[in-house]
Amino acid sequence: MTWSHFTKSESGGVVVPFAIMFVVMAGVGGLAVDSARATNLKTKMQHALDAAVLTGVTADEEKRTEVATRIFKANLGDQGKHVQLDFISLGPNELEGKAKGALDASIMALLGFSTIDVGTHAVARKAGGARVCIVVLDTTAPQALLINNGANVQSPDCEVHVHSTASPAAIFNSGTSINTQRLCIAGNGIIDNGGAHPNLELSCSPQADPYAGLYPEPDSSSCDFTDQNYTGGTINLSPGVYCGWFNFNAAPNVNFSPGIYVIKNGGWNVNGGDWSGTGVSFYYADQSKIQFNSAVQANLTAPTSGPHKGVIFFEKEGLAPSQWVLDDSRGFDLTGVIHLPSRDTIFNSSTTMRSKDFALVVKTLILNQTNWNLDPNVSQSTSSSSAGAPYLVQ
Repeated sequence: MTWSHFTKSESGGVVVPFAIMFVVMAGVGGLAVDSARATNLKTKMQHALDAAVLTGVTADEEKRTEVATRIFKANLGDQGKHVQLDFISLGPNELEGKAKGALDASIMALLGFSTIDVGTHAVARKAGGARVCIVVLDTTAPQALLINNGANVQSPDCEVHVHSTASPAAIFNSGTSINTQRLCIAGNGIIDNGGAHPNLELSCSPQADPYAGLYPEPDSSSCDFTDQNYTGGTINLSPGVYCGWFNFNAAPNVNFSPGIYVIKNGGWNVNGGDWSGTGVSFYYADQSKIQFNSAVQANLTAPTSGPHKGVIFFEKEGLAPSQWVLDDSRGFDLTGVIHLPSRDTIFNSSTTMRSKDFALVVKTLILNQTNWNLDPNVSQSTSSSSAGAPYLVQ
């Protein structure tokens, strides 16, 4: 029986709707088959593109496209012959790749669809041996990192790692600039009110405290100096255990002989002045602290040898949380590590700091109108876990 016979026969009245239904069902089935083929190809293309940008970003910039293209085609094989590739260097340490191809339709071709477009995208970043300059340790504090108006941090060779998974884990306000090689925040919720903070990553794995247990506790069993006031002039201080409260008023010039300065059962109030010392460390034996007030200028260099090599400010391990505040400095020129894992740390009102061989480890961190230029610590083991190795950003 022919098709024309069915169309002329009354008994064939149900055949035409059935035939139409058959075509529709075939089209749906064809769509599923071709969609599965397209998904399979896209997965293969994504894996190939990921490998391409990860390898390409490690090559010299002028050879990145050549290297990445070769890796992509080697991974995709014959299926990659007709894929359009586009690789763009986003900077010395970042490579973007895009791949676009067309899959010949099979069953869907009966419905007039000859090809199915398939595209993928990937970005790889080379850590480039970056060092972790700032670690904010509190895992549960909301806004563990708070960047307020006027904060300016220029540290292109450093990484900042924030452990908080709270919501928000960090807040970035307008009028700020945090220029670092990587800004890794463990949580996935932040408040972004503006400012510049490139290389931000959320839900990443921050580095653990690289200095925990590194520095032995100095002896603080007895007091060498107790409760003194200094007013103006020149003051020459020697290493030892400073117990009680010490006030530095009327902007004195304070010279520190090399060694360890232990601060215990009180603290230092510093009201202006100039500090200078080479080979010095300040140790908080308890919740004591140095409170820097009103236009202090400091030029301090950590010891270059011995058990406290490289550290300027550090504290007894396991202390309960407390604050450490630096207000309105005229310029801090520091060389060394600040290791204060129990401290909620605040840098206020026009705090200027230029630091070399620097690292900062604190509980939480607030920056208000700060102006920092930081070079990473290279004398200790503070490399990022991804340092020197490329990793996928997208």
